[in-house]
Amino acid sequence: MQRFVRSVLLVVLFLCVAGCATPGGLSKRILTAPNIQNRPLVSSNWEDLFAKGLGWKANPFQTLTIPVGPPDAKLSALELPATDYQIDFTSSTTNLPNGKREFIIQGLPRTNSPPEAVREHATVIVLHGYSLNKETMLPWAFLLAQAGYRVVLVDLRGHGQSTGDTFSCGKYETRDLVQALDYLRAKGACDDKVGVLGLSFGANLALYWAARDPRVKTVVAIAPYDRPEQAFERFAHEMKLPVTRRSLEKALTMTADKLDLNWSDWSGQAAMRQQKNPVLLIGGEKDRISPPSDLEALKRVAPPGSSTLMIPTANHFIIGYCFQELAGPVKAWLQERL
Repeated sequence: MQRFVRSVLLVVLFLCVAGCATPGGLSKRILTAPNIQNRPLVSSNWEDLFAKGLGWKANPFQTLTIPVGPPDAKLSALELPATDYQIDFTSSTTNLPNGKREFIIQGLPRTNSPPEAVREHATVIVLHGYSLNKETMLPWAFLLAQAGYRVVLVDLRGHGQSTGDTFSCGKYETRDLVQALDYLRAKGACDDKVGVLGLSFGANLALYWAARDPRVKTVVAIAPYDRPEQAFERFAHEMKLPVTRRSLEKALTMTADKLDLNWSDWSGQAAMRQQKNPVLLIGGEKDRISPPSDLEALKRVAPPGSSTLMIPTANHFIIGYCFQELAGPVKAWLQERL
């Protein structure tokens, strides 16, 4: 397999739909599960993507279906055993003839040798961003599995192949993950050494989860934000979406009322203040959705021993895939904490 994802991982947000410019319409879009609105960004055909593409005789993933709720839903997950799969991932940016820049992720077989078993150290749960799916985190699954971790990729409720009609900005999703870990423990897929790596909304969700579940021993948070309502506004501005700030503010107020939550309770700082273990915060200096100022705010209230890693050239859409800069520090962090 020569390329996993070609071009920058951009998301078609709920706001980009005709007829949703009113606060009520925008709120409805926010609350509607992303997989009802958009196609998954990456295919879920494992054999074509990996097993066949790399010449493997067997698909290494085990498919899991995890019941959660309320509200009732079923999470789709993939379990990848700790193994040296003989594959390396790289990323690069190239200039196109039209003047645009293209971000390319490559999965390159290291040798023609078959996968080899490695000693398993712990389990790492990997969480994708809003409107994406678990497949977008596959490179991390292989990087971590080859470092000796059993990896579980999860489609959050209403994302990818998981069910659930409502996106709750973390309220339902956090409880889902507590139940998912119950399921994995009962299945024997992990012991008491569990870490979480999350990207964007997945990073914040990892912090919410760890704040409420002492079984999570450490979090690697890539591009987390502080205030969720501010992140929505920044995304709309960054993507030049046809919606006024006033309409979006009203929509977010309506959304909070419908979910019966206070945005301040779901801020990154609120979650960070409840952390019992050190956190690795990763950001991009060119990120305008989760800017360096947000990471600084989170670091100020982080538990002792927490660390921050900034990538100078990365924005919100590529920060999670800068493997040359991230793979080493992330693996070293997990090795120390797990």
